[in-house]
Amino acid sequence: MKKARWRTLGGQTVDDVVAFVREATAGGQIVHVGTDSLQAGKLAQFCTVIAILTPGKGGRAIYRREIARRFTSLRERLFKEVWLSIEVALELAPVVKGDLTVHVDANPIEKHASSRWVQELVGLVVSQGFAVRIKPDAWAASALADHVVRHHGKLPREVAQPVLKIGVA
Repeated sequence: MKKARWRTLGGQTVDDVVAFVREATAGGQIVHVGTDSLQAGKLAQFCTVIAILTPGKGGRAIYRREIARRFTSLRERLFKEVWLSIEVALELAPVVKGDLTVHVDANPIEKHASSRWVQELVGLVVSQGFAVRIKPDAWAASALADHVVRHHGKLPREVAQPVLKIGVA
């Protein structure tokens, strides 16, 4: 999987994500981490977002994209989304003074396919020691990361294999 750099929503590169979060959470702000994915062709694009809210003053958000092969199983893709968020949360936990919440892009309502794995996904997050939010409260994954994955850049075009033509001389 190809990992990209962290960027602000304005497109600026963030070289040191831990320093960025340490500085942005100096006042004890809550950090929200969420990941969403989009599949197209043979590729899947994962977008992980870190959102830091300052009550009454707005917030800041940064994101990173990762490209992988397409997942045939929704369960595998959901677990990949959650694990990407947990990896980021584990990296940030030592520097965050306030709470750190992981957002899971799964819906508990039975008519949605993701409902089958909500308990497993929540258990995975809680087992790592983080607070968890699921839909409809998982805005970092279901709204912010979803917006970024769909509107801030596109999946790279798949590299076409050259066609070899063998001619008769």
